[in-house]
Amino acid sequence: MNLHESKELLPLIENSIKGKRRAHNALYKAAYPYAMSIALRYTATAEDSAEIVNEAFYKIFSYLKNYDPSQSFAAWLRKVVVNTAIDHFNARTKRQEVLGGFDDDRYLEPEVDDLIEKIDAQELLFHIHNLPPTYRMVFSLFAVEGYSHKDIASQLGISEGTSKSNYHKAKTKLKLQLFKKGLAPKKQAQ
Repeated sequence: MNLHESKELLPLIENSIKGKRRAHNALYKAAYPYAMSIALRYTATAEDSAEIVNEAFYKIFSYLKNYDPSQSFAAWLRKVVVNTAIDHFNARTKRQEVLGGFDDDRYLEPEVDDLIEKIDAQELLFHIHNLPPTYRMVFSLFAVEGYSHKDIASQLGISEGTSKSNYHKAKTKLKLQLFKKGLAPKKQAQ
């Protein structure tokens, strides 16, 4: 079943709204892998991603009657999962300090865009998972979802400058990880 073809999903959505459990389960099974692929970019563990996806599906099923069939179900689902990941992140940052220190980052060039484009998606996802939570969240929202630093700052309750700084540090940290794996050259900072 193609999540990007809302017409295929319409009977499941309509029956889910009516409370039919089989339709509910079928929609969940069809959408779960896509939702999980989105959530994995925002967490360090599959358990946290599963928690985000389950929270997102709770919201989806609660507000399914408000879904507009003229828009892509996949796009709607993506927005709900990303917003749930942001909520999850904000709840965690209130409970703990999330920024980690840097080792040897003063020796690295900050530009990793070319490197990122050359790396296999699974390899990149692995390295994104190893970023501290704040860097991972900002990097994913900016580089993957296309949010502006102003929007990220608003969503996460940080300044726009902090968002830009965290994105820069995330890219630098990614380059350090790639260097350690032999995938990036190390250059002395000037």
